Amino acid sequence: MKKTVLVNVSYYVEIDESDKELPQEVKSKLCENREIEIDDKKVYLKWNQSSFLVLNSETMNCGRCVDCGCWVTDREKNDAIFGLDDGAVYENRLLCDECLPHDHKWAF
Repeated sequence: MKKTVLVNVSYYVEIDESDKELPQEVKSKLCENREIEIDDKKVYLKWNQSSFLVLNSETMNCGRCVDCGCWVTDREKNDAIFGLDDGAVYENRLLCDECLPHDHKWAF
């Protein structure tokens, strides 16, 4: 008996400011079925859907962790962005779950 597992994976891609969207070649490469091998066993990944979002820290709940620079969403706010690392503002600084103090609610 088998069960189906939905796997969500997030990538960051840096593109030039002048590009209005992600190049079609990148989109088509990401949006295809894949076969991977794990412990000599083939696993078939069937592509289902993709979404692309240009991050804007001025208009969205996102920014870079002031310590390590990774993209993060503030989980203390209602409009958290799925796919970004969890984080929060601590002592007036946006920190990711890895850089938050270990006893913080959103710390990893």
